[in-house]
Amino acid sequence: MVSKIAPGATVLDRMGIYRLFAQLSTLRDSYAGKFALAAFVGSISPLLFFIIYLLVSRTDWDQMYPILAALILACVAGFLGTMWMLRELLAPVDITAEALRSYIDSRKLPDLPIHFPDRAGKLMEGTQYTLTQLHQTIERLERVSDNDDLTGLYNRRAGEKRLAEEIARAERDLQGFQVAFFDINDFKAINDTHGHSAGDACISHVAALLQLNTRRGDWVVRWGGDEFVVGLHRNRALKLVMERIVKAFDSSPVEIAPGKELLLTVSCGVAEYRFGLGAAGVIAEADKAMYGAKELSRRDHTSHICYWNELPQAASRIEAA
Repeated sequence: MVSKIAPGATVLDRMGIYRLFAQLSTLRDSYAGKFALAAFVGSISPLLFFIIYLLVSRTDWDQMYPILAALILACVAGFLGTMWMLRELLAPVDITAEALRSYIDSRKLPDLPIHFPDRAGKLMEGTQYTLTQLHQTIERLERVSDNDDLTGLYNRRAGEKRLAEEIARAERDLQGFQVAFFDINDFKAINDTHGHSAGDACISHVAALLQLNTRRGDWVVRWGGDEFVVGLHRNRALKLVMERIVKAFDSSPVEIAPGKELLLTVSCGVAEYRFGLGAAGVIAEADKAMYGAKELSRRDHTSHICYWNELPQAASRIEAA
């Protein structure tokens, strides 16, 4: 299959020597030939320098010390020059390795050139083509998968889409809604003490309780790690609903190992959507309210709820605690 990837230009400046050698017709298709030329230049230059020096100086054998010194300097210079050229010729390999690491770490698609026909060029072209195809495949899979693998809830991508739909509905129908942001208290300590399998059990337990204690029209998202977002349609009994959800955690321990149970506590921040606030705004307010609840939880190790519009009162409670 012929690659249709556009040639990269962002790294060509790092490949000056390689591009120069690639312009020679006899070396265009041979990476080994480029190395051979570099080694030849490095080894023959001291000899040429020595011959030229003898021809120019016309000295006798009693004056060989300067000649020997010149030869040593020439050999050192030739060796350093050879090493420099070899390092430059390895730039495609280094760039390819960096591109692979960067994609694994950050999902950043590289921009590798593909028009060099020798082995190093084929390495870059093959890497660019493979990562591009892999990136497109991952994106297709992500588009068709809206569920979190562990909990079966909406994943964050699907949750962001659901939130955008909720905002559009609210602004169209002039009906608000609330967003609740949940976080498991001391989750890192649970993982460190009991292992990641216990942490997974806690996340699944929280997901199940949130689903059991929300209404059919509400929606639950695993936002990331041990964080959950719940979308709640406008409810005059909002505080009663939130207290019921939080109390469910107090009365329902999670089994983290056979015969071993753990009672979880959560911190919850609630914000009401205001027209024009946008998805990022309402999430930020709920998140900030959640951190207010977490400060209270750190002091008494119990579950707490904070509401965005009541944060000043919550701050007073924190100071008084």
